[in-house]
Amino acid sequence: MFRRNLLENIVNLTLQINRDANNQVDINCKTKKGAMDLINILVTLDHGYIEPLRVMPCSLCESNPNSKFRVFVVHSSLKPEDFERIHSAVVLEQCEIADIFVPLDKFPPLPFSARFPKEACYRILAAHILPADLDRVLYLDPDLVVINNIEPLYNLDLEGNYFAACSHAMIRPLQVYNRARLHMEPKSLYINSGIMLINLELLRKEQKLEPLYEYVQKYHKRLRFFDQDILNGVYNGQTLYISPLLYNLDEFYFKPFNLNPFKLKKNIDHKWVRENTVIIHFCGEFKPWEENYPGKFGKLFYEKFADKVN
Repeated sequence: MFRRNLLENIVNLTLQINRDANNQVDINCKTKKGAMDLINILVTLDHGYIEPLRVMPCSLCESNPNSKFRVFVVHSSLKPEDFERIHSAVVLEQCEIADIFVPLDKFPPLPFSARFPKEACYRILAAHILPADLDRVLYLDPDLVVINNIEPLYNLDLEGNYFAACSHAMIRPLQVYNRARLHMEPKSLYINSGIMLINLELLRKEQKLEPLYEYVQKYHKRLRFFDQDILNGVYNGQTLYISPLLYNLDEFYFKPFNLNPFKLKKNIDHKWVRENTVIIHFCGEFKPWEENYPGKFGKLFYEKFADKVN
């Protein structure tokens, strides 16, 4: 009985993974008209993520040598020496670093913890923080590397949505659980907020802060991942879903994706990842800059960029 149930669970997981993968938007086919010369990137962090942040923009520039970037570093506590460390990791002619300081009392308090600092919530409020002449920005977590061309994602047609993002929740019961836990719309997907294209122009016109705080007040006991849960709970009906295989590939998404006994979709290997994936995201508990990282993505995709900035 146990073996039969295990096999059924594997089959159901595989079918769901393949359905989800096939339902993602192929962003190479739906780009915004009129590509921009300067690619605007947003990061939000405290001092604890300075060293990973040095690696991320290095990978961005190395993998996109013909593009120019402006990285908005939004924070409430960084010091000049932190920015010196960031500057030392990039060629400033290719990558401008913009210091955006936000006083801690600028916005009413949102939930935070040691793992999810207050600054993490600033991505939700980007339209109220960043310069008014920006119509979009690509939010990137510091714990990732860019290994291929980022422009198709940045120039994606958002189709009237506030955000474009990927879902890592592959098992259907987990999606159902998250919808119920966060009061999400039926058939919506729980997204990972570590990579998001943000429609600043539309958010400035339509985003009201009161519903955001009302949601936190009502459901604060259900929030496990704080800013990510808030984004899913409040904006799940205004998010465009894009492929995690291309734009938010975590090692622990890669492994079960290949668990495919019926070969409904061709397996992917590290060669496929190197040639097709654009963003590798180390979003789990284990990080590649720590000792005893258990996966292969650290050595394959992270170390070469880390070596360049150290």
